[in-house]
Amino acid sequence: MMSKIKNSNGKSMNFSCRLVKDTFSILEKEAESKNISLNSLINNVLGRYVALDRHAKDIELISLTKRAVKKIFSEMNDKTIKEIADEVGGVVHRELVFLKFDEMTFDNLMHVLVINASRYGSVKYTNENQIHKICIHHGTSIEFSKFIALIHEKMGDYLSVKIKVTNSDQNTLCMEITEP
Repeated sequence: MMSKIKNSNGKSMNFSCRLVKDTFSILEKEAESKNISLNSLINNVLGRYVALDRHAKDIELISLTKRAVKKIFSEMNDKTIKEIADEVGGVVHRELVFLKFDEMTFDNLMHVLVINASRYGSVKYTNENQIHKICIHHGTSIEFSKFIALIHEKMGDYLSVKIKVTNSDQNTLCMEITEP
């Protein structure tokens, strides 16, 4: 049986559960190495599961190493990259929005874009004067940056959202998304 206690702020819950000792030890060491609390690490892990990982099978996500992605994309020319981006552009984003929120709104889309971008690497997200800036440090290749840019632009076209690429290189893709 799991016990739950609701906090006074209504935004969090205290609960107790049992973890396998080895799992707890690994999480504890990971939190320490990242210089964050065990609570923060567990919230991050479970937040990612709720937002993305639990839907991976539904949207047919697979895991590939960065080395494999780099090799695959380095063999592609711009025309092939564009063809693939046109075919799959924005599909994952749309599916995740509907799986997570049941409706397509700009705020829901932005939430999903940031979560999905974290699959590629580190993400910096800011919102200033209704211009949302997302920088993805993926460290893969210029071809991969082109692909990510094209799938976001395709998704933007589909949803009538303006997406402007502000940086695209072998390591990083940065975009500005203007609220409609």
